[in-house]
Amino acid sequence: MASRIIVREAEKEDIEKIVPLLVRLKALNEEIDPHYKAVDNLEEAARKYLETLLDRSDARVIVAADAETGDIAGVIIYTLVDRIFYEPRIKAVITDFYVHPRFRRKRVGSLLLDKAAERAASDGAGIITAVYPAGNAIAENFYKSRKFVPLQVEVYRPL
Repeated sequence: MASRIIVREAEKEDIEKIVPLLVRLKALNEEIDPHYKAVDNLEEAARKYLETLLDRSDARVIVAADAETGDIAGVIIYTLVDRIFYEPRIKAVITDFYVHPRFRRKRVGSLLLDKAAERAASDGAGIITAVYPAGNAIAENFYKSRKFVPLQVEVYRPL
């Protein structure tokens, strides 16, 4: 299956195919952790989010597409952050990463991560990090298997 997959930067024409993946990701996050309560207009919010990201110079939306059908198999999104006090200064932060269940366990996630890391390096990033809900064992195991290590801890308190 992975041989039919093309990994590339998303285009505006891809938005409608990516929206369902983001909706699934946010719904999954809500299932994993009740502190991630999805908004009622999730589909609309995802669409606007993607439109905004595609216009930003400090963000990348990368998709894995089935070469035969054009279906979007997965998406990875990162933003560039300037760590003004640390070297390397620029880091790429993966904020959204989802592979459609039909394409899982076929190296699509690895292909997306590899492309994101390659693109982030060409954008000037010296490290790549990922954020995901605490308790997401799937994400934790995936990143551990790809040599990610803890960098910082984020805690919160509702107001």
